[in-house]
Amino acid sequence: MKQIRKDFRPVTHALTAFVQTFDKDYSCELGADFEAVNDEVVVYTIAMPDEGAVSFRNDFINRFPSCSDFDIFTLSFMHELGHLETSWDIVNDIKEREAIHRMKNKVKAYRKYYALHNEKIATDWAGNYLTENHDEMKKWEKKILKALKKVLDKYPDA
Repeated sequence: MKQIRKDFRPVTHALTAFVQTFDKDYSCELGADFEAVNDEVVVYTIAMPDEGAVSFRNDFINRFPSCSDFDIFTLSFMHELGHLETSWDIVNDIKEREAIHRMKNKVKAYRKYYALHNEKIATDWAGNYLTENHDEMKKWEKKILKALKKVLDKYPDA
């Protein structure tokens, strides 16, 4: 894992430089899943899209059709940045999240999850930002995806 983190350092630096245009205290890290941590860190991953990621993308695109040409990586990354940018408006929704995780019907569970206040405002922020800065963000995305591919090519079996 140490070597993988080292290989991803250029990607992490590029992502950190981007998020620091919003706040100089923000940073990025490679991790097991996309998440926002401590109102300052965007964790990104290279994991293959699963059922949850596909559902997330569908929800995002249904709400922001203008973002349909963005990669799932970009949508996920910007959603997590959206958590940092909307941290002032976060509510305690632990009970609702626990109830959703216990649901057997995954389709209904995903819908309820994306409707949670904290998730909705993060996606709204990301969708609005991507829509308002579409051309600039497509150029940014191209550079980031190229850097990701360069590293991933070192790990063909991953």
